[in-house]
Amino acid sequence: MKNNADVKKTGVRQNIKAIYATIAFLILFAVLSIAARMWSQGDNDLPLGDSAWTITLTQQMTALEKGATLSIPTPWDTRHIRLFAQSISHTGLKQKRSKQEQTNRDVVLVAHKAGSYIAEATFNVHVSSLARNEPKKLRLSEDNRSRWLSSESHGIEINTTTAIKIVEQLSHAISTPDEMITKLFDYISNNTRIKKATNNNSETVLTKKLATELGANRALVALLRTAHLPARIVTGIDLQLTASQQPVFWTEVYDEERWLSLDPVNGYMRILPAYYVPLRRGSEELFETNNIKLESVIWKISLTEVPSSMTLSESREFLDVFDLNRLSPANRENLGILLLLPLGVLVTEILRQLLGVRTYGTFTPSLLALAIIHVDHLTAFIIFLLVTIIGISIRSLLPVLNLKRTPLLSIVFTLVALSMTFIVSAFMYYDPTMDSVVVLLPVVILTMLVDRIYSITDQRGLRTAMIRLIWTVVAALLSLLVLLQVDWGYLLVSYPELHAITLAAIILIGQCSCYKLKGLKSLNWMYEPDLRRARKTDENADKKSANISHSEQSGDNL
Repeated sequence: MKNNADVKKTGVRQNIKAIYATIAFLILFAVLSIAARMWSQGDNDLPLGDSAWTITLTQQMTALEKGATLSIPTPWDTRHIRLFAQSISHTGLKQKRSKQEQTNRDVVLVAHKAGSYIAEATFNVHVSSLARNEPKKLRLSEDNRSRWLSSESHGIEINTTTAIKIVEQLSHAISTPDEMITKLFDYISNNTRIKKATNNNSETVLTKKLATELGANRALVALLRTAHLPARIVTGIDLQLTASQQPVFWTEVYDEERWLSLDPVNGYMRILPAYYVPLRRGSEELFETNNIKLESVIWKISLTEVPSSMTLSESREFLDVFDLNRLSPANRENLGILLLLPLGVLVTEILRQLLGVRTYGTFTPSLLALAIIHVDHLTAFIIFLLVTIIGISIRSLLPVLNLKRTPLLSIVFTLVALSMTFIVSAFMYYDPTMDSVVVLLPVVILTMLVDRIYSITDQRGLRTAMIRLIWTVVAALLSLLVLLQVDWGYLLVSYPELHAITLAAIILIGQCSCYKLKGLKSLNWMYEPDLRRARKTDENADKKSANISHSEQSGDNL
């Protein structure tokens, strides 16, 4: 017996040593990996001819009513420009997050009520002296083709007498669209005199041959569209000009499945200077507003530093995969949230180990927090509560069908999805400005949660199920606070090996045998009933039901 006890003690000691050795190894790995990454990055000196710039746009505005919106454009990447960081500050405004599309990359801010607001958008761009690869070919949809061939109410008139006459004069002995583009570009560049505070309408410019920079581009777009060539105006900035000279305008024409850039004012055709940064394509209005009055826009453009990962490399290496800073700001933000999830799990583990409470799984709270990260938190909580109540009610009615677990879950899943659909519809009925992205709350997570709540209710009682649900919600809220720490996410994107320390912390917490609040009798109401008591209660209930069924059988026999 003593030998067995000694063997067990020796095994326990070896296990403890292995655990602490693993923790020490993880911490050492994190420190060495971070040091190696910092050493490999070196300084932030850019290659000769490259530069980095900070563009700051400060908007002072007045919202005329609740739900008023302001759309702020973000810089587009070009062959020389790459956006590597952005930040939006908007006190009192809510950022409406939606799936980014290829044609719409705006940051949309929503006012909760009428009043004055200030928003500031900061963009960091890297300007490479070496051009990147040619842009990919892009097929133009019929809707977009129709749009870029039509007249516009704000100053672009096509198929007018003047425009048709010019196009017909220049179209002689022309066999390709490329030649027509060159002829029309040369016509505007050579025959239009640029003057501030003069004509902006395309027809007036073509007639009087006097225009502002915007007017010249409108005239070129009108001629291109009259010649059946899709064209649009681009609004952007020239980093070499002062803030007071912004924004600048140029034209893009669609030819051979690519958009070609034309600047008739400065004489640039097809290849623009590296310092041209496009912000808005298809409109000269930089900011799109809905029930918002822009009082002022303040520009600030300055040189800045850039991470070495943003510089253009002549060769691509496999190790670049481990440098997440090379990705776009939107991708880094999403990866930052993903890398914050283990910290949410760590918070849940601390709650479970140190307080001695139980939740519906270790990962469920963090997944619930992830589900509502882009949704108004109060709305998400109400939806979660309603769906849970409805799901439990539905689940409680299903045992009469005597189905197996798989079809039961499928039925609950379907009914929960329908319930969420109509709940979201009701919310949008009372508040049409609400973002419908709330439907992205994971139905699978809620369905499984509902099933587990019902199972615990059936096995251990309603009180146990509700206490566990409360702690799950508490853990989800704490995880949500972690996921909202954007700066932590950016740090983890830069140094993902920090999660080796997270792993070490989780292992250490699992070995913690410290005092738990569960030992306080005054806090017993916060915890689940003792398992032994619950089992005894269940056994007594089983005995009673067995006696009743036996007496019923006896009665039947009689």
